[in-house]
Amino acid sequence: MADKNENIKEKLDEIKDLKMDLITFEVLRNAFVAACYEASRTIERIAYHPVIGRGRDRSNGILTPDPYLVAHGHTDSAAHYASFEPRVTEVIKFFPKEEMKPGDIFFSSDPYTDGTHVNDTSLVKPIFFDDEIIAFTCSVIHWPDMGGPNPGSFNPEATSFMAEGLRIPPIKLFEDNKLDEQLFRFISYNIRSATERRGDLQAQFEGTNLIERRIQELCEKYGADTVKLGFEEQFNYSERMFLSDIEALPDGEWEFGDYGDQDTMKPGKPPIKVHCKLIKKGKKLIFDWSECDPQPIGSWGGSRPTLIAGNYLGLMICFPRLFPLNHGIMRNVEIISKPGTCVHVLEPGPLSGYCSGAFDKIEAVSIACLAGPLSKVQPWRVYPAACSLTNMCLGGYNPRTKKDFVQYTYGIGGENARTYADGKELIFMRFCNAMTVPQELEERWFPIIFNNYLALKDSCGHGKTRGGFALIREYDVQADEVLTIHGDREKFPPFGMAGGTNAGGCKLIVNPGTDREQDVGMYATGIQLKKGDHVYYNTAGGGGFGDPLERDPELVLKDVMDEWVSIEAAKEWYGVAIKEIDADALDFQIDEEATKKLREELKNRKVDEGHGPHQVQPYGKDIKLGWEPTEEEVGRHITISRPPGW
Repeated sequence: MADKNENIKEKLDEIKDLKMDLITFEVLRNAFVAACYEASRTIERIAYHPVIGRGRDRSNGILTPDPYLVAHGHTDSAAHYASFEPRVTEVIKFFPKEEMKPGDIFFSSDPYTDGTHVNDTSLVKPIFFDDEIIAFTCSVIHWPDMGGPNPGSFNPEATSFMAEGLRIPPIKLFEDNKLDEQLFRFISYNIRSATERRGDLQAQFEGTNLIERRIQELCEKYGADTVKLGFEEQFNYSERMFLSDIEALPDGEWEFGDYGDQDTMKPGKPPIKVHCKLIKKGKKLIFDWSECDPQPIGSWGGSRPTLIAGNYLGLMICFPRLFPLNHGIMRNVEIISKPGTCVHVLEPGPLSGYCSGAFDKIEAVSIACLAGPLSKVQPWRVYPAACSLTNMCLGGYNPRTKKDFVQYTYGIGGENARTYADGKELIFMRFCNAMTVPQELEERWFPIIFNNYLALKDSCGHGKTRGGFALIREYDVQADEVLTIHGDREKFPPFGMAGGTNAGGCKLIVNPGTDREQDVGMYATGIQLKKGDHVYYNTAGGGGFGDPLERDPELVLKDVMDEWVSIEAAKEWYGVAIKEIDADALDFQIDEEATKKLREELKNRKVDEGHGPHQVQPYGKDIKLGWEPTEEEVGRHITISRPPGW
């Protein structure tokens, strides 16, 4: 009862300063998010490429005329969160608001100002009501190709943006809701599969129009002044919730570091360090990224909007009741970066690999820094690292459709362990939006045939609670094709915490087990595949939490029976001796006496420290919880605060 009364008091504190009636506020607040979600679902239904329609690599936002982010959809791409405000700001810089007219829609793809990479294209549309710009809507989708030397536009060997495809500043692509055919023709001549991109552009167009209609309908029903007040109250409400959460954390300083596998184009291919210091004082949060390595020569780093987006994502994962992100939260976080570092790349540095590179590490390190204060007061919000997104592209001529094709697939793998439960297998929760494109759809759309699609045994980060398992994808190509892989997390996989080990890393091999075997790695371009070639690819698992020797032997037995963990790994990592009686009948037994003896022998072992597979990460090893939460204790927090789509 005390907890319930406390929750009620907290809720009343958050709404006490509202300048409008509560019912109207709640209707508007949810209507803004619903409009964005509806637009994103519209894009899914209309877009041509599977990575948009089924993979959900798309986002939609509503912004004030200032422009400040009001809302985005529940299942929008986390990498796009921080790009909405810069995208609209840049449009206004080129096209002053007073010169805009109803039906104007502006197109852009400039990673230095917008964030992300050239593939993430945006449409920005001013929303008019009674001859006044009442809001902006911004739609972002990943075009599977934006030109450049490689199908898919990813280029691990790029040393400037010039080798990564079309970089497009804000242009007016639609006037009076009609496409400028000359401008689109110019774009289409410089990209692959332009007919598909026309369909994807139409999907974006319909998404912006839907949000425009929804905002105008709200203005007609409640009045423009009420809608504008609803924008501001959304900011204030989220701000009060955020500051309440921050105030509950202890003051202090914490730091954490992680590594990218390599600067591909630098002699010696050294690793790339991402480091953050978190300072919490009162209601102030400061994330200082100044000690990150210099920007790499090859494509791995991200622009400052990328840094901000990854930092915000880490924050929202740790405080999910604040979801979705809006300016009321953003204006209360200070993010410090040093221009010319790997998290603040300056022109002309390449950026196509930002997502599997800098963005993934920024997000993981942000969460790990927050583990410092959260471990003392909300230990269920402490998370090791999860699998990283990997960009894999195939391109060529499809003999079945008689057309050129570009297949873009991002890899998914194991989620991180939680302090109270194991990580999930074969999913990609942290990006909120990303879904696995079914292999049947990829086989129908592209010239490949899958042979295997299953979990990789022993790929988890081991711990008292283990990470999730990686995914194996194996297929034969049905035509001569070109492969590009732009990933990471092969040498430095997702890290563990508190004695839990790092996970297993990624791997990509062409024609394994033959005299034509080629270990491609995570950074390769222009790999020539012949019809019938076999591709093996596995992602990374998720980091573990806590000492593996403290894991319940019955859970280890279950993992062995489910073929997640081998009998050998059960013995080596968990000190559990398991007898196989009849594998077909799932008859396995724990040898209690041998297990007791084995754990006694292993309790003083020293697991190698480092950032490699199944080592103990130096930064994360000393994280200690204020107490160990139970699933029952955590349940009420997760059910209340977990947003739809997660």
